[in-house]
Amino acid sequence: MGKLSRLVPAAVLGLSLFAACGGEAGIKGALTPLKPVPSAGQLAWHDMEMYAFVHFTINTFTGKEWGYGDEKPELFNPSDFDAEDLVKTLADAGFKGVVLTCKHHDGFCLWPTRTTKHSVASSPWKQGKGDVVKDVSRACRKYGLKFGVYLSPWDRNASSYGSPEYIRMYREQLKELSTGYGPLFLAWFDGANGGDGYYGGSREKRSIDRSTYYQWKTTWGELKKRQPNVVIFSDVGPDARWVGNESGYAGYPCWATYTPVPLQAGTEPAPGTVRYQLGTEGTMDGKYWIPAEVDVSIRPGWFWHEHENARVRTPENLLKLYFDSVGRGANLNLNVPPDRRGRIHEEDKKSLAGFRALLNELYSRNFAAGARAHSSSSWKGHGAEQALDRKRATYWAAAPGDKNPSLVLKLPEPAAFDVIRLAEPIQLGQRVRRFRVDVRENGQFVKWLEGSSIGARVLLKGRPVTTDEVRVVVEESRDVPALCEVSLWKYPVILNAPSVNYDRDGRVTLASADGVVTRYTTDGTEPGPQSAVYREPFLLPAGGTVKAVGEYRGRTSAVTTQVIPVPTRDWKVMAGERGAAAPELAIDGNPSTLWHTHAAGGEIAPPQALEIDMGRPVNVSAVIYTPRRDSARGTIDQYAVYLSPDGKNWGTPAAEGEFSNIRANPVPQRIDLKAPVKARYLRFVGKRVVEGNHVVVAELGVLEK
Repeated sequence: MGKLSRLVPAAVLGLSLFAACGGEAGIKGALTPLKPVPSAGQLAWHDMEMYAFVHFTINTFTGKEWGYGDEKPELFNPSDFDAEDLVKTLADAGFKGVVLTCKHHDGFCLWPTRTTKHSVASSPWKQGKGDVVKDVSRACRKYGLKFGVYLSPWDRNASSYGSPEYIRMYREQLKELSTGYGPLFLAWFDGANGGDGYYGGSREKRSIDRSTYYQWKTTWGELKKRQPNVVIFSDVGPDARWVGNESGYAGYPCWATYTPVPLQAGTEPAPGTVRYQLGTEGTMDGKYWIPAEVDVSIRPGWFWHEHENARVRTPENLLKLYFDSVGRGANLNLNVPPDRRGRIHEEDKKSLAGFRALLNELYSRNFAAGARAHSSSSWKGHGAEQALDRKRATYWAAAPGDKNPSLVLKLPEPAAFDVIRLAEPIQLGQRVRRFRVDVRENGQFVKWLEGSSIGARVLLKGRPVTTDEVRVVVEESRDVPALCEVSLWKYPVILNAPSVNYDRDGRVTLASADGVVTRYTTDGTEPGPQSAVYREPFLLPAGGTVKAVGEYRGRTSAVTTQVIPVPTRDWKVMAGERGAAAPELAIDGNPSTLWHTHAAGGEIAPPQALEIDMGRPVNVSAVIYTPRRDSARGTIDQYAVYLSPDGKNWGTPAAEGEFSNIRANPVPQRIDLKAPVKARYLRFVGKRVVEGNHVVVAELGVLEK
């Protein structure tokens, strides 16, 4: 790519950084780029495909997802931090970069910043002489990974937050990170800005105007001057956008072009102020090149929590995430959080190694290698054979006027495969809008797959076929279509871990594919050859932990671990708002049925409480709140839990706090008590919700010690 050729007028979005970059390709006979096209930094970003997020801060030691800002720096003291081991593990897994949470919402800085005392310089780690940012950036250079930073715009510790002084402080922090640690490939910004905090000792809620407070045009402009090739990520780009969920998938089609739409007409899009839907698909023929990033954690939470050690995603699940993100043209940003030692936990390492093995198997043989290619037409100097070398600089392009352009591969011999990978030379813009793939069977072409967006790449999995001829037909295109890759692969043979399900009676059901032998344990030990073979559902009358593994023809699956809460069959609701929905729906064992307080006559506001008789004394160690999955309306983000032996004397809360990040990551929320409490009665209070003015509970449960 050449230099930045033009900037979108600032009046369009208020950000001169929203650039449609490009210019002529500069190669004789090459196509003219169709703007918008990616910048040099964006092209390099696309080529990475996968990088890793590293969430590591005081939250690692407190068990929180979002720190409040009042945590003491003394809490940060990893016992065996090893940046090289961390980065090497990620490099071995196939990641091309690392994005470090240099500062999360709690305001604690992982480098000895001059802007605040709330940093590693005030911690006992390395006697206050440590610098996590320096260690990780150096390790990245050693192992050939690119380095990126996340600097939370929200700071729940800074006394100046909400005033102009904080913006000066924030920009100085960004300057330190962008001048002291080498080249940055990515700077990551989110939309969590403003709310309850400590703010230097002032416990209060501070609200800011997200569209204007940070003056992003100036803030990001200063960053670009120091790091001209850095890709800036946020809800609204300007270089890469949030996909709209933290579940690990992009929608399809997933266009690399995007036209942000503000929440309110007449305002400028900024982080946290744009309209998006889960699995945001971008905008076909959008104004700006702002491709999607899929950010997701290898665990339910973003920071390491000991109780999630058994809930690490399996290699098979990670491969699915890869197809649902990278395979749809987005980049995958997988979070792998270090534990309190400062190391990647063994369970995470095992899963990453298994994931890399599956990727190696997937890409072990390209069945299109050695094929002869021909096309219905071609642009001079860009024949069909140029789509086979998998290089962006060489590509097949159809001739102008070809109304039904197609490219045919004649394989050296019949081959069995089920995956095709396609890519466009995106330096020329995203052109293809609709295509299909045919395979020759019984002497004639039959449709095998079809799709829409291609962009940087698309991976499509179809039914297994055996053929020696494949045809790609471009059915709709923006001007002349071009392809720089057509390759064929075989999806790895997968033995999925068993699924574990339970009902309100405590009945546990295990499920595996036909022919798979499922073994399980209920005592917390790992299942093995001597473990019980699953034959029929079984009861866990007090809940517990089930671990299950599948065996098939000498192969063993990953282990599924499921914590089963106390059965709710004998639970009774003693008190709860009934004006909109029956409170019993919160304990019916079905998370798709909701207790809520949105009545026909209007919303019934929080706080709202449910009081439950659990039928017997239970030694409660944790409470689980399951939010709704279809919407954020009514989802609780501040709670209180009370426990009582008689349902009359409740005393002080057994636990209270917030469900951090529940809007973006609506997974079951586990509230661990400081110590188990023996009680028969439970009161759960939804004190505040993230959206709307009513309360919703999909399910409530407890774990027994």
